[in-house]
Amino acid sequence: MSEDLKALGDLSTENLMALFPEAKLTMRDRLPTPLLLLYTFLNINKALSNIKISAEEIGESILGLVAMIPDELRDDLFYEELENAKQEILVDVRPEFGQVKASEEYCERKGILAFQRLQHLNYFEMYHAVFNLLMRKHMLLKIQPKEIFTGVPFTTEEDEE
Repeated sequence: MSEDLKALGDLSTENLMALFPEAKLTMRDRLPTPLLLLYTFLNINKALSNIKISAEEIGESILGLVAMIPDELRDDLFYEELENAKQEILVDVRPEFGQVKASEEYCERKGILAFQRLQHLNYFEMYHAVFNLLMRKHMLLKIQPKEIFTGVPFTTEEDEE
């Protein structure tokens, strides 16, 4: 082993950072958030067009996208839109007799649950909430004012004097 490598000693992260203080990078420098979000968006859009990928897999991808949004980007409207993505659905759980569902009155008399309320996440509403958040933070569309001169400039009599 050369003398230089022996001088380095243990190559742990702490030792390397002590040897090279200029290499201390923030997490933002290491992981470009806009590029990660773009990559995730592209993967979800690719998955939407692939018939082999199930709705559950797409839903999990969208949940992963929501989880990637940093806390400092999230605002109250984002949380409100995520709350609106939760939907309550009624599922018919009445028993069947000879492929005919029991009536609601029968279920009520017997004390059987006829309908069950379930929480359902509308993943596309969550996807839309992420787009709205990124638009509000000007990460998808950057508005740059442009000054256009068309014709003769407007002057008043005071300007002429």
